[in-house]
Amino acid sequence: MNIKSAIKSAAVLFFLLLPVLSVFSQSSYLEEERILKGASFHENVEVRAAMADSINAPFYSLLTRQKEIHSQLLSPAAVEFELRKSEDSFYLIFKNELNYRYPVWGRGNYIIKRDLRSGEFKQIKIFLQNDELSYIRLFPLDENRSSLELTLYGVTLYSGIVLPVSLKELSVNSFARLMYLTKGTVRWDQIFSNASYPEWRSVDLLQQKIREQLPALHEFEDGAMDSEGHFVLIKDGSPAPKEGGVNCSGFAKWVADGMLLARGADTLLDLESLKTPTETESREKNPWSRARSDRDPYFGLDWSRNLASALRLSEPGASINSPLDMDVRTVPFFPYKEHVGYKLDQLKTLLYLQAVKSPGSIYFGAVNSLYGTDPALWQYYHIAVFFPWFDENGDFQLQVMETGSLSSLENLEARYPGTFIHLSRAGASDFISPGPENEDYNELPSPQESADSIQSAEEDVEFDDSVIGTFAR
Repeated sequence: MNIKSAIKSAAVLFFLLLPVLSVFSQSSYLEEERILKGASFHENVEVRAAMADSINAPFYSLLTRQKEIHSQLLSPAAVEFELRKSEDSFYLIFKNELNYRYPVWGRGNYIIKRDLRSGEFKQIKIFLQNDELSYIRLFPLDENRSSLELTLYGVTLYSGIVLPVSLKELSVNSFARLMYLTKGTVRWDQIFSNASYPEWRSVDLLQQKIREQLPALHEFEDGAMDSEGHFVLIKDGSPAPKEGGVNCSGFAKWVADGMLLARGADTLLDLESLKTPTETESREKNPWSRARSDRDPYFGLDWSRNLASALRLSEPGASINSPLDMDVRTVPFFPYKEHVGYKLDQLKTLLYLQAVKSPGSIYFGAVNSLYGTDPALWQYYHIAVFFPWFDENGDFQLQVMETGSLSSLENLEARYPGTFIHLSRAGASDFISPGPENEDYNELPSPQESADSIQSAEEDVEFDDSVIGTFAR
């Protein structure tokens, strides 16, 4: 190879590596990059840096641009670039590949919004989860400053965080740099979790094993299994009719019993032990509680606390001072209300943050609010079981089960609007079904299959101004 050819080859190589060199020139943010790698959160800064001229170009010069797919050297995720416009804005959209598709609201996706006439940068939206309502929004303050707002499943956790960088500059910066610039105000360790933690697999396997046995269970009012495995009525322990079954409380007990059997228990939990009051002093001071003991207003709270306590005490070397030790009382951004818990309509955000804080846990939740008439009392009248985990792709998964069936937060919120939920935490483990034998098991769709189905439906939505509104507001 002569000198001329060598220079030409070097020039070509430099041109090909220019986007990567541009990324490195921003300096390295090792801690932030470590967090993102552990969370399987893929950057697309290579593509954005390479397309800096297009990002800054006037709209009319981009009219001929079609959808483009770019590969990256520093990330396994391919990136699709798309240009869209609304009445007064245009959008430069960088979508990371997800299962051979390019969904709009996918983790790590950037949507850069500019004014159609002036070309000014109006907003950058970055999706934190594969979810329409989980994102960061960046707004311009002036030529040299921007502000950050962070929303997770529709709940805004941070707002008004000032960055000493223009929106234009952030449009071609890495997400790791954004984290670095805000590390003094945003607790990124509460937002991202390591997707490789073995505790996530424990929760996933537990909910899968339980799902397999659900078709064998039947709903039955006031039904549960006693310590010998017989279907009885919770109120007095009398035998249930032949078919038997479980109500919401009986199902939560069935879940705990299966975990205890897998840990070596010889019998199932005793019903009366689960009814034991978990605290008495405040209730004795409450004249409504004393006068209406026939309503048993604290049943669901005591039952869920006692289940979680039994599971905790089954762990080697474990001890507790009180069943109240199992309460979930400290979750970032969410104040705990004594014995009431948290708003049901914010539970997904709360369980996401709680999962990051306490990997490998499941939760018994007691729904509570004013209930009944003559008089209306604050009462704990329904129990559900929650299984939160992060899959290997860093996607947050949440399985809800109640009364022997798969459910969802949307289902709970629709049935119990304006209510609260008190959470008791337990560590996930293996599961052995307490019975009955399941002979009619049919494969249920996995959470990933369900997510793929939802994502496929999203892909079929025509990308018009109404869709733009969902991510550009």
